[in-house]
Amino acid sequence: MFPWLFIFINRMPDGLCLSIEQLICQSRFEMINLKGQSLSNYSFMNQKFHFTFIALSLVLLSACKAAGTSMIVGSDYDESKNQTTLTLLPYGGFVIPDKWTKTSYNEVSKQHYFHNTDSTTIALAKNPKEKYPFYKSGQSDKDFLTAFTSWESEHFKTQGAIITIIDDQPDKRYILWSAAIPAEGVSTIYLYGLKSKYAYNLSAYSKTWSNEKMQDFLVKLFDNN
Repeated sequence: MFPWLFIFINRMPDGLCLSIEQLICQSRFEMINLKGQSLSNYSFMNQKFHFTFIALSLVLLSACKAAGTSMIVGSDYDESKNQTTLTLLPYGGFVIPDKWTKTSYNEVSKQHYFHNTDSTTIALAKNPKEKYPFYKSGQSDKDFLTAFTSWESEHFKTQGAIITIIDDQPDKRYILWSAAIPAEGVSTIYLYGLKSKYAYNLSAYSKTWSNEKMQDFLVKLFDNN
């Protein structure tokens, strides 16, 4: 029912693994036994199971912090809602319209890559802003986003890319820009944003979408997440 939970449990110390698995199994077993009994008893056990799950999730998040584990990560497509969810606990995550398939993960940029049926590629990352080397205590949102864009674009310039600032929206807390290598016919749209303490690194590349469609997609993705 919660496969990511058991995947994560397998990485925990043996003693903690055993106690967590026993609690989950006991709760589910009690629910099964009560399924043929009164609705009130079954409802009570159902609430107990979900309470147990929430409590265990909190335990796991605490263990993440203590063990230095970065995140609990998962992705899933909901056909009934026609949306894809990328979970990045404890940072939150993204809800992406339509069906997207995860293809890879960049350990350096912390971006999760997805593509859709027409081979459009998007990359998503959400990280605490203090994790970046250019972060300074007391830095304004505008200064952070300017430094973020400059820091990343300098890397692309060394590869011969032409950098263009498409839309700088300090009030909306994002910068939309592109990196293009005309000789190779490559152009990627980026949105670097900031919400609360989290920095967003979103990008899109497509041979079928227009630049305007990619820009609109990234802005809506940022606004809705």
